[in-house]
Formats: sequence, C-alpha cells, structure tokens
Amino acid sequence: MDTQKKPRRLVLLVDDDIRSARVFVRMLREDGFDVEVAHDGAHAIGRLSRAPAPDVLVTDLQMPHADGIAVAKYARSCNPTLPIFMVTGYPDIVAARAKAFDPEPRIFTKPLDYPTFAKELDRTGT
Repeated sequence: MDTQKKPRRLVLLVDDDIRSARVFVRMLREDGFDVEVAHDGAHAIGRLSRAPAPDVLVTDLQMPHADGIAVAKYARSCNPTLPIFMVTGYPDIVAARAKAFDPEPRIFTKPLDYPTFAKELDRTGT
C-alpha cells in the first residue's frame, strides 16, 4: 500500500468577484490544493513574478487593470507549460483568443460546473 501523500499543488486564482473567489478557494482547499488569490490582473502579474511559482493558473476573463488573457500570456512567458484554466461568462471570446496559446487554456463557463472542473484540474497533476 502506497502511503506517500501527493504533494499539494499551488493554484493561483485570479477573480475580481471576492465572494465567488472565497467559495472557489474553499472548494479547492478542500480538494487538497494550496491557493493564493489575486483580485485583479495587475496583482496576478505581480504574484507570477515571485517564487514559488504556481502549479496552475485559474483566471477570470474580465477584470480590472489587466484581463485574464494578459495574465495568461504573462504566466506562459514565465512558464510555457503552465496549465491555465479560464473560468468566464464569455466562453466564445476566450475561445477565439485562446488559439494563440500552445497549449490552449482549458475554458469553463460560469456558473462553474465544479465537479467537471475538479476532474480536469486533477488531470494536470504530476
């Protein structure tokens, strides 16, 4: 029997809706992730500039100071293989702009189907 624990992965959650972010953080932590939150794009970019680097980026699209696409571009400039999850009410806009990424971000529509999201997030594990 394997008794080794899987290391906790660090998720950077970027969402300007503080109430939604609070719920999202609770669910992610209950699922075994460490979570840091940025409430706008500029703070997310600043956080991505510091160690430790997150293992996964989860971002909204429309936010103050820098949108989710700008945050994702910066994140990929720091780590070209970083898994990116975009959670948005505008999936068509994200899908059109996401084609510039390789690999493309995974796109989830609000309201979020958390069980499906969690399965995809778990697949990104090492």
